[in-house]
Parts: sequence; structure tokens; C-alpha cells
Amino acid sequence: MYREKLTALGEFVSAAEKLKNSDQLEKLIGECLTQLGDLDGEREISILADKLFRLSRRLVGMRSDNEAVRRLAELSLEERIELEQVEHIIEGNLLCYHFQPIVSAVDGSVYSYEALMRPVGSPLISPFHILKYAALTERLQDIEKATFMNVLKLIDTEPERFYGKPVFINSIPNIVLPPEDSNMIAELLVRNADRAVIEMTERGELDERKFDYLRKRYRTVNVRIAIDDYGTGYSNVKNLLSYMPDYVKIDRSLLSEIQNSQKKRHFVRDIIEFCHDNGILALAEGVETSEELRAVILMGIDLIQGFYTGRPVPDPVETINDEIVAEIRRCRAELTDGIASKQYVASAGERVLLEKVLRDGCASVLVGKDIPKGGKVTVAGTPQNETAIAVLVSKEFSGTLIIENVNLVSLKNAPCISLADGSDVKLQIAGECHFMGGGIKVPRKARLEVVGKGAVVMHLDDSDYFGFGNDMGSQNGDIIMSHDCMIYIEANGQSGVGIGSGRGGGKIEINSGKYLISQRGGYGVSIGTLNEPVRIDIQNCDLETKLSSAKGTSVGSLHSRAEISIRRSSFRCFAGGLTVSALGTVDGSGANILVNNSNVTLDVRADELTAVGALNGTSEIDISKASFMIAAGGVNALAFGGAGHPTSLSISNADVGVELTTEVENGFCADREGIRISGGRCIFTVNGKTEEY
Repeated sequence: MYREKLTALGEFVSAAEKLKNSDQLEKLIGECLTQLGDLDGEREISILADKLFRLSRRLVGMRSDNEAVRRLAELSLEERIELEQVEHIIEGNLLCYHFQPIVSAVDGSVYSYEALMRPVGSPLISPFHILKYAALTERLQDIEKATFMNVLKLIDTEPERFYGKPVFINSIPNIVLPPEDSNMIAELLVRNADRAVIEMTERGELDERKFDYLRKRYRTVNVRIAIDDYGTGYSNVKNLLSYMPDYVKIDRSLLSEIQNSQKKRHFVRDIIEFCHDNGILALAEGVETSEELRAVILMGIDLIQGFYTGRPVPDPVETINDEIVAEIRRCRAELTDGIASKQYVASAGERVLLEKVLRDGCASVLVGKDIPKGGKVTVAGTPQNETAIAVLVSKEFSGTLIIENVNLVSLKNAPCISLADGSDVKLQIAGECHFMGGGIKVPRKARLEVVGKGAVVMHLDDSDYFGFGNDMGSQNGDIIMSHDCMIYIEANGQSGVGIGSGRGGGKIEINSGKYLISQRGGYGVSIGTLNEPVRIDIQNCDLETKLSSAKGTSVGSLHSRAEISIRRSSFRCFAGGLTVSALGTVDGSGANILVNNSNVTLDVRADELTAVGALNGTSEIDISKASFMIAAGGVNALAFGGAGHPTSLSISNADVGVELTTEVENGFCADREGIRISGGRCIFTVNGKTEEY
């Protein structure tokens, strides 16, 4: 055993004699110590090893110094001038940063930025010169410190410049900073963990111990890691398995003219698939042409960076060129159409990550298959990443579907979430959930209850649209809104409904929450139905509707009977168009309206309108313990009920105010005999003439 250890030390000396780099020596010392094993009780070997290690360190240090002196002596006059300029830049921290956008390959939105170093006041000195001479004079440590401190301070003090997006910060992992510098940087990273990504070069062989130390350190403060220039130098699957970064940046050398190289496409596709299999986002670096853009998107890349999508600029851009965005979306649609048949089936209790589902080439998520009654499934996304994935709920499902920070996009104006007939879904809203181009379909034999404390934002733009419910030719199932969050629906189209459907059907209960429903188009209903009778119960909520349509009803039915109850709520309605009923029906046979213990404000402007009741039918209106204000104007405008149709108006212990401009006689209520007022205060002003009760 003694002789074996002497042999190991002899081999160490032979190998150390050939080294000129201290990093290589430290690695060799580590390997030698592993060979020597436990030295307890072997004092002579231990002393000898220590002396040999110290002597080798001194020798390599001298060689390194001599090598540096030699290289400096060999510099040309031009290089010496450049060296002096670089030293001046480093000494004065004369560095600024340009920011290149990194964009989503799904929709072209800006996902993040990379901070790229630039010298101040030295146009002939490039980042290449700075790194070259910093390495020559052993000042890479100063560059590492300056990069971290400068960029992190920008992120920390001017977060608004980056629009809530993370910033990639370049780092040389083989450079280890002194503890005092590391601690300062760590403090800034802790404060900005969600806004910083550490990007590590992959060009050289990394010291695994140093990298492991850095990786653990960044993971401890929840900072994400990116591997730069993957596909060059010392890059392989083994390294990725060891590093397990959050992002892999595929080097430009693999992407140049990739559309013309089958070998490159095969290699890059393997990298992307490996990333997706291991929960890593793949980034195409250095994309410079339209052809390269299309090629990487069709291979399933997640993120894109390059001159084609956006050059580095001093001030980060919020969006890139609209034409490039449209091109990215077309390429993404081409990819999506090609994989439309692929479907991800969620399991009971599973947390489905939409980004991963999309990376796996699936166009939809199926919830409900083989899930027992009362089961739960979570579908999670990230607000900044739009995902063109449909969520389908099977008829067997009776349980809770949690949507968390989803950003769902319907490329063909289909529903973003579709319930099947027979399903019974408790939809729990978590975080901020976005729907673009499609809503949540609830067919006649399905039931939907919305709960949770998140927020829903819907943008609908189609000839026929709906938010929660069903299309204009179908009936909706039961819709119960029991959430404690904000629901915002913005819609443009020929005809549509915010909450409800074209042909009515199940009950609509609004039990809580805040709502803002804004619509523009030909025929519109905010809550209710277009063509069939409807019953709507509203309580304990804050509701605001903005309706601009040729013919519309804010709450009720456009063409049929409406029964509406509003209790303990605040309702504000702004409606305008040709023919409008704010609360009730336009063409239905009648309306029964009850308002109790609520605050209602109606502002209605149309050629023909009634603020409350049935414009062309019988109206029964009961207002009690409420504040009820109407401001309306039009040629044939009424505050309550319809002209020539029976109207029963009961007001008790309420504060009612009407300000009306109209050509209709007795416009505030055409049927004067049906008015009963007891308690409270009522002021009716019609065409400037005021009556008070």
C-alpha cells in the first residue's frame, strides 16, 4: 500500500511538470488525493504529498507568470494601445449594456432580454477586445464582478425598463469571485431572483466542482440558469444531465442555413427533444433569416434570439416588429396544424404544465378520462406565454379543474375550454388567466361553477362569440359564478353573449365577484340570451357592463322573456345603439325585474330604448331598499317599461332618480296607472320637467 501511494505521487509529479494552468493543477491534485485515500497514520506520505502540492503550485504559478509576460511582450503596437484602452475601461467601469429581445416562438411576444456588454466612449473597442485583454492580464474576475453588479443594479433600481421580463446576465463559470464580492451579488440576486437568469458559457471544459458550487448557490436563491453556446466546444448530453439548467441556448453555428442542412436539423431536433423531455426551454441563438426562423419553429423551439427578431439596443423594447410577430404566429400555426391530432390526457391529481404539453407537440389537454368523481386536475401556464392549446373536459368528469396563470389562445376561434354534455365542473381560478379568441363552452347538459380568487381576462373577436356559455345557435347549461375575483370580458363581433348563449337553457346565477363586460357589434347581450327566455339571479357582486350595439340588452334576453333578480349588488350599465334595453328585453313578451338592497346606475343612449323592463312587452318592476339612477336619451326612450304595453312599477323605501330626454309622452313610465311608490325619494326629470315623489 505504501509503495502504491509513492507511485501515485510520482505519477502526479510527472503530470504536474507539464501543466501551465492552475485550474488544471487543482483538478490534478484532487484526482491524486482520491488515489491516495485516507492518510491517517501515514504521516510521512501526508507530509510528502503536502510539500509536492505546494511546490507544484509555485512552479505552475511561475510558469503562468512567465507565460503572461511573454504574451505581453509579443503584443504589437496596435495591440498595446488596445490593451491600454481596455485597462482604462476596466479601471473606470466604463461599461454600458445593450439589451437584445428574446421572443416567444409561440406568439412573438418578448419573453426576456440578454444584457450585452458595450464599452463607453471607445467605439473601436469591442466586447471581444475587452475579454481578450482581460484574460491576458488576468482581469476576467473584474469583468465578472462588473457585469453582475452593473446589470443587477439596473434590474434592481429600474425594473420598469424591462416590462416585467427577466434579463439574461452573462457569466464565466470558471471565474470565482472573492467572498465579499460574491456576498454583494448574492444580496442583489435574492431581491431580483425572478428577474435574473444567469447565462453560462459552454465553450470550454467547465470545472465540475466550481460549476456545482455555483449551480447550488443560484438554486438556493431560486435564480434560473442558462447554458450558452450549446453545441460547440465541450458540450454533450452528459454535461446537460449534470448541469440541468432552465434554458439551453443552441449556438448560432448549428442554426446558420439550417433549412439547407439535414444534419444540422437532425442534431438540433435531438437537442430540442432532450430539453423538452427534461423540462428545459430550448432557445435558438443567432437567428438571422426568415428561413432559419421557420425551420426552428417547425422543430419545436421555445424561444428565439437574433438580429432577425430584434437587435441589441440601449433601451429594451416592449414588442418586436409586427410583421415578424405575424410571421412567427403563422409558422406556429403551421406546426400546430401538423400535430392537431395529438392530445395530452391528464391524470387524477396531476399538475399539467401547458408549456411542456406544447413542447411535446400536443394541441389539446383532455381532462376527465378515468378520473374518479370528486377528482382534481390543475392546468398551469405562465402569464407571459400564450399557448395554443384547447382544454377539453370529458362527459365523465365530475370534479375540480384548477386553471393557474394560463394564457390560452384559440387560433381558430374555437372555445379555449370546452365542457362535454354530462360533465359537472368546479372551475377554480388561480392567478391571472387569459383567454384569447375563445371562451369557456358550457353545453346544455353540462354544469359549471366558477370559484377561486384569481382573475380572468377574455378577449373575443369573431362574428359570433361567447365568454362563459355556448354559441348563438345552442343552449347553455347551468352557469354558477361563485368566485371572489375579477372577470373581464372584451368582445367584438356581429352577435354574441358575455355570459350565457344564443338560445338560453340552464340557469345563470351570479353569486359573487367583480365583472366588467365590454361589447361592440351588431347584436349583443352581456348576461343572458339572445333568442330564448332566461332567468338570471345576481347577488353579492359588483357588475359593470359596457354595450355598444345596433340591438342589445345588457342583462336579460334580446328577443324573449326575461326574469331578473338583483340583490345586495352594485350594477353599472353603459349602453348605446339603435334599439336597447339595459335591464330586461327588447322584443320579448315580458320582463319581471326585482332589485333589492342594491345600487344601480344605468346610462343608456339609443334611438329606441327602455332602461328597465320590456320595450315591446309587459313589464313588472319591483325596486326596494335601493339606490336606482337612470340617465337616458333617445327619440323613443323610456325609463321603465314599454310604450303601449302594461307596466307595473313598485318602488318602496328606495332612492330613485331619472333624467330622461325623449319624444315619448310620459317617458319615464308610459303606463302611469301601474306606478306604486311608498317611502324613499323619487325624482323624475323628463325633458327638463321634474316630478318629485
